[in-house]
Order: sequence, then structure tokens, then C-alpha cells
Amino acid sequence: VSRRLWLRRKRRRLMFLGLRGLVRVLGFDGARVLGIVLGELQFRIARSARVRCTQGMAAVLGRATDDPLLHAQLREAYRRNTAAVLEVMAMLDHPLDAPVLAARCAVDGLDHLHSALAGGRGAILLATHSGNAALLALHLASIGIPVSVVFRQSRMMSADFFAQGLARYGVDGILANDGLKAYGRMLGALKRGGVVFLMMDQGVKQAGDGLMTRFLGKDLPLSAGPAQLARHARAPLLPLLTIAAKPQWRFRIEAPVVRPAGSTLEDDFEQLVRLTERQILVAPQLWSWHQRRWRLFPLAVSSATNA
Repeated sequence: VSRRLWLRRKRRRLMFLGLRGLVRVLGFDGARVLGIVLGELQFRIARSARVRCTQGMAAVLGRATDDPLLHAQLREAYRRNTAAVLEVMAMLDHPLDAPVLAARCAVDGLDHLHSALAGGRGAILLATHSGNAALLALHLASIGIPVSVVFRQSRMMSADFFAQGLARYGVDGILANDGLKAYGRMLGALKRGGVVFLMMDQGVKQAGDGLMTRFLGKDLPLSAGPAQLARHARAPLLPLLTIAAKPQWRFRIEAPVVRPAGSTLEDDFEQLVRLTERQILVAPQLWSWHQRRWRLFPLAVSSATNA
């Protein structure tokens, strides 16, 4: 590891510890306020990242890069997703009780989830990095639905931060970095009739770990895990949309995805990629356009030309 990379990781680690200390004092609601302030600051200061995100959004949404609405949506994305990160830190550090969780999120379409679970094969909830989707997972656990959350380890956070924090709510944390071991745990959760909560809207680090596709105007490898899991377990897969951030987070669970008869894994993967794009574009101001596993990929040639 180069010294420059080591210093970057050290800086991120110190930032995490500092923010963790702050949210311990501020609590969930204070973390949201702090996150909005920090997101605004990041939006104003990180010019090169903002320009890259603006170009990408413009290509995807078919608007000019100087469109005031585009500018406002990206600004809101910075604010709401930074707030969501700090909210998650607060939730996992000091558990919220069920009434508090319920008061901070609203969910439509729970009937779809209950119907899917009645089939006895569990259910997969396909979410996106749009705001505080983790809040819904914890809320579902608080009302008696067994939930397993699939997450990736971040170098800036303690190795057990997510797993221990989720366990405080009775949620099984599955580390995606564990590969086949993680996949086995997902299958086990579904066989027990539980919900597996996962996402596929970030490029994977190693191209060999995913399938190449055009996603939101960029060619990048995305994980085929959700498609493979649904096929293998024959479990219903339901899209989860984040549709509002205030006055509370609002989510919508949609009906299970219908997989065409005779479809291949590649077919199912592409179906979920297009579905994920639609989930994001329902409320583009709530997706984390500035996350590096989309932002740092170049625009595809056709998208750049259209922009």
C-alpha cells in the first residue's frame, strides 16, 4: 500500500471516529441536521466531483448541465445522503425503539411483502442507495419480520460496526465481502422464510466479480448476485423505492418482479439493472450520485454524445 493511500485511509478512519463521537451526542435527529449541513458543505467545496456528477446526471436525465433543476436535485442528493449516512451511524450506535423507528419512516406496499412471504420461500427486497433505506430494514425487524441485511465492509469503519449494530435490532448482518459464505447465509435466510435486504446499484471493485452493463449512462460491472439468488432460491424479489425524505423517510414496496419463462441469468440480470434505474429515477434527488462506485466511471460514448 502506497503512503498516499495509507494516509487517505487513515484520514477517512479519523473522520469516521470524529463523526461517530458527534452523532453519539446529537442522536438520530441531530445527526440528520448535521448531515444536511455537511452535505451542503461538500456540495459547495468538492467542485470536481460536483462537475462530474452534473455531467452524468445531465446525460441520464436528458437535460443541460446548467439546468437549475438539475443543480437543485444534485444539491439535495448531497444533503439527504450525507444525512442518511449519519442517521445510520446514530441508529447502529444507539438503538432506537420500535415507536421511534415507526415515527421516522412510512412505508407503502407492506401487503406485497406479506403476500410474498406467505409463499414460504422468503423474499428479497431490492433497495438502492437512496437515502436511509436501512431505516426500513430496522423498522421491518421491529414489527416482527425476520430480516437479513447484506452490506459491504468500509475501510473507514470498524470491522464489526455494522454487524454489531444490526444485531442490536435482531437483524442478521451478512458481509458481502465473504463471497460464497455470504451467499450461503442469504440462501439460509430465505429458506427460513425471512427477508434478505440488498442492493446492486454500485459498480463492483473487480470487474470479474460482476457483469458489464450500461447503468445510468456508464459502462460498469454490477453484481449479478441478486439475480442469481432469486433464481437459485426461487424467492420473490420485490423492488423497494425511496420516494420522499421529509417530513419523514417514505418508502414503497412494489409487487414481485415477474421473470420471463426460460430467461437466462444474463436476462434476469439485465431486467434487474433496468428496474434499478427506474427505482432511482422515480426520485433522482434522493440517490447518491456522488458515491464513487458510479461517479468515477466515465460516461459511455453514446451518453456523452447525447449530453
